[in-house]
This record gives sequence, structure tokens and C-alpha cells, in this order.
Amino acid sequence: MYSNKIFKNTIKEMPVCDRPQERLIKYGPNYLSNAELLALIIRTGSKSGDSAIAIADKVLKTIKSEGDNDGLRSLKNVCVQDLMQVEGIGEAKASMIVAAVQLGVRLAQSSYNNKVRVTTPSIAANYVMSEMSSLNQEHFRIMTLNTKREINFIREISKGIINMTVVHPREVFKAAINDNAHSIILLHNHPTGDPKPSRADIDLTEKLVHASKILEIEIADHIIIGDNKYFSFVEEGLIF
Repeated sequence: MYSNKIFKNTIKEMPVCDRPQERLIKYGPNYLSNAELLALIIRTGSKSGDSAIAIADKVLKTIKSEGDNDGLRSLKNVCVQDLMQVEGIGEAKASMIVAAVQLGVRLAQSSYNNKVRVTTPSIAANYVMSEMSSLNQEHFRIMTLNTKREINFIREISKGIINMTVVHPREVFKAAINDNAHSIILLHNHPTGDPKPSRADIDLTEKLVHASKILEIEIADHIIIGDNKYFSFVEEGLIF
């Protein structure tokens, strides 16, 4: 698979067989480490003598957050100013990294432009998994669906520690009504990576389900996103 070699010397001084660009062309991107792929965006080393790969490795180690082993997930949330704190990263390199990451995020979300029909919890979970599994804070959102159970929009309701005070039924169903939703799916993430619901998650779901029956807007599921895995209240028999 990919190499984990980190070179301090410049890429031009490396053996040709170890240079990221040559290896990508010959073997494909799967054979490059995260640092090597990032180095191809950074392109050049620093005045202090660090190679682009060494700088890329430093970026990933600097920005990684708790629960993120290699820094890749955290890369989705950094801004130009964050990256410029790393020695060897100036405004131009930081901008190129942010632009490349944003392209990746948009590519992953490109299916948002098409109507996706939600027939199983996994379809809804996979629709938001790429983006929500990388968030550093808890975000509570709703997925609004039309009468065919096709996705209309994803609406953010709150950000921070999720509880019944922060997530008010009024805000949840106001967004649903504005989208003319036939039904909704509750969504939130657990930055710890474990999607198992807390007692507060269960209590909040029960409160929202009760309100949904009064307003006649069905709650089709509540999905909690963890580290590339999810918990579905419907699959676990917690919503009937």
C-alpha cells in the first residue's frame, strides 16, 4: 500500500522511486500516504530546509484533534489562519490546501443536487456520513423529505452539546414547515466517534416524536453519526 516515509531533504534530492508525483503516476494515489498527497498540493519545501512532505506531515500532526489519529478528519475544518500557524505554511500554501479540501467536500456532497429517495436508514446515514463524521462539535440537523421520501434539504438546528434546551421543537418543526416537509429525519453527530445514544438523546427524541404527532409531520428516524458508523433509532426499535 502507501509509503510512510517522511523525508527532510527536498523532493528533488529523493530517489526517483520515492518521489510522490512519480509514484502517483506509476502506481496511483492509493499508494501515497496522506502526507505525500498533501505534499503534492504544497509543492515546495520551506526556507529552513524542510521538504514539502515534512511540512505536510507537520500540518497533519498539528491540526489533528482528539479522536483523529492521522489528522485527516481535522483537515476538513481548518481555515487559512489555522494552517499558517504551521512553520513552512504561508498564505498561498494555506489557501491551496483549503481549496483542495473544499473541492473534496463538494465532490462528496455532489449527490445533494439529485433527488435521493430514502428507503433505508443506511441511505440517510451515508448521505451525511462524510461531512458529519468529521465535525468537532455536536451538530443537530434535520433531513426534510417530500411525499416520495426524497431528500429536500438538510437544515441545521443547533450546534454544541445536544439537549432538550438547545434543540427546541419549535425550531425543528419551523424548518420542516418552511420546507413543506412530509416527514423528517433527525440527525446529529457524536465527535467521540461512538454513535450510541445517551439518555439525553433518547429523551429528546421522545419529546420530538410526541410533538410530531400533534403537527402531523412524521419523524421517520433519528440517526446519530459516529466515526464512519451510525445508530438508527428505527433499526433499534426506538421509533415505531
